[in-house]
Amino acid sequence: MSSTKSQSRRQPAGDLPLPNARSTADPLGVEESVASLPLDGGLEAIRLNDYWPYQVTVLADRIARLTSAIVKREAGLNLSQWRVLAAIAEAPGRTAVEVVNVTPMDKGIVSRATKALLEAGLVVRRASQADGRVSHLYLTTKGKGVYAHLRQAVEAVPLAGNRMMDAGEQGAFCSLVKRLANSIPEADRLG
Repeated sequence: MSSTKSQSRRQPAGDLPLPNARSTADPLGVEESVASLPLDGGLEAIRLNDYWPYQVTVLADRIARLTSAIVKREAGLNLSQWRVLAAIAEAPGRTAVEVVNVTPMDKGIVSRATKALLEAGLVVRRASQADGRVSHLYLTTKGKGVYAHLRQAVEAVPLAGNRMMDAGEQGAFCSLVKRLANSIPEADRLG
């Protein structure tokens, strides 16, 4: 390689990295150039460590992942199936529409989870006496046993948080989370 070619590949001091001047820490050579680009409209980036909606999402994700691992290990269920099982255990006779309303899942996910629970013999469906088009969901004896076992296992999920908050703080936190949830509009209500 001639000295002219080698000089043309050198990065001038203070300039952005050349496309083929790559380091092992930044193999694509874009780290500095991308970081220095301003956001459109002169806006500052959201600082995720201080942005409570993001932090709530991180907390919810950790809780969901841990719960999912527990119910999979203990009963071979997925998180959606556990949520449906828990919703029915909380209020036996709930309809699928009521389960959708109390869980953070859409009707297709609830329908598939309910079908799997019915096929596994954990849930039964009974037609409504008042309206034959509506059916109510109940745990079977087997479903009650699985729920009781899983309930004990998933109670391990909030233990770390419970150790850092006393009972009053836990109640206040729960109340605050409910108020926050109620203050955020549903996505389907946006214009």
